[in-house]
Amino acid sequence: RIEAPTPPNPQMRGDGGAPQETGFSLAASSPGFEAIVAPDAELVELARGFGLNEGPAWFPDENGGFVLVSGLLDNVIYKVAQDGEVSVFLDYAGYTGDDPEHVGTQTRAGRSHVLRIGPSCTGRDPQGRLVWCADNDRMVMRLEKDGTRTVLSAGHEGKRFSGPNDIAITRSGAIYLTENSFGLRDYATNPDKQMPDGVFLIRDGRTIRLLDDKQLGGIPNGVALSPDEKYLYLTAGHTLIKRYPIKADGTLGPGADFTSGVGIGDGMKTDTAGNLYSTSGGGPGIVRITSPTGKLLGTINLPIYGKEPKRQICATNVAFGDADGKSLFITACDVLYRIRLKIAGIVPGPG
Repeated sequence: RIEAPTPPNPQMRGDGGAPQETGFSLAASSPGFEAIVAPDAELVELARGFGLNEGPAWFPDENGGFVLVSGLLDNVIYKVAQDGEVSVFLDYAGYTGDDPEHVGTQTRAGRSHVLRIGPSCTGRDPQGRLVWCADNDRMVMRLEKDGTRTVLSAGHEGKRFSGPNDIAITRSGAIYLTENSFGLRDYATNPDKQMPDGVFLIRDGRTIRLLDDKQLGGIPNGVALSPDEKYLYLTAGHTLIKRYPIKADGTLGPGADFTSGVGIGDGMKTDTAGNLYSTSGGGPGIVRITSPTGKLLGTINLPIYGKEPKRQICATNVAFGDADGKSLFITACDVLYRIRLKIAGIVPGPG
């Protein structure tokens, strides 16, 4: 006689019943929050159906500009136009190999068990070119004007990356990279993991290790530059952001705890006043706004979908865009949102 198995307790994000449905809201923790986000600001859904998305980056063009969004499940970078039309901008952006049975990390999108095989970060360099994290190729890539691809870095001292995750690009073109195990099947237990998670500087054809995960104090993920490029912000796990002074040679001085709490763990950007916008990661979707002194100003709380089948609404990263730089684009797993702000953000690229 074979006994029926007992269902396990929830093990992964997405297990269990549908969450309590809630709407979009703004939560001010300081009077300074309303100087950034108007109380009647609207959250606009630009596009949906991504499953899991990441890496928004704004690119201007003759039609008013567009947003690039990484399809973590789809192995492409999508282009989202001003009217919300979605098209493929770059195919095979996360993995170009011929062994798909042995790449991709298992995760969840709502209730669905899925493999994350697509690209992660996107960014724009001082020449206006796309730079992105090809997670499962384990490389940082650049798209040239003629459509060819250049490998900017595939690792350090002869060892391969495990999964380039996020980048911050300076005005001179140097790239700060966070790198972790998200590009490997079975994460850190994969026998092909060749070096610890870490933070790197890619500049002038060289890749320099700045920190490993133990020195940082948590898994590297989000990274952002202060507007004057004197400081680098790094997430250390899911509740802490640290700040490091940047030396003249691009390396980092001693870091210090900057802020902690909700809305931390994934991508980050700064505005022109030096406020830091961080994201919560897998869900629920929270964008945290922190002052340059480390004070929590408030949070942008994305809707929670409470029906079946589950749709995952999260906050994986943000980017500033539109002609005035006052639109904040939020990749929210299944959705791309836009919210208008009172202050402009840092928009990478020429000028």
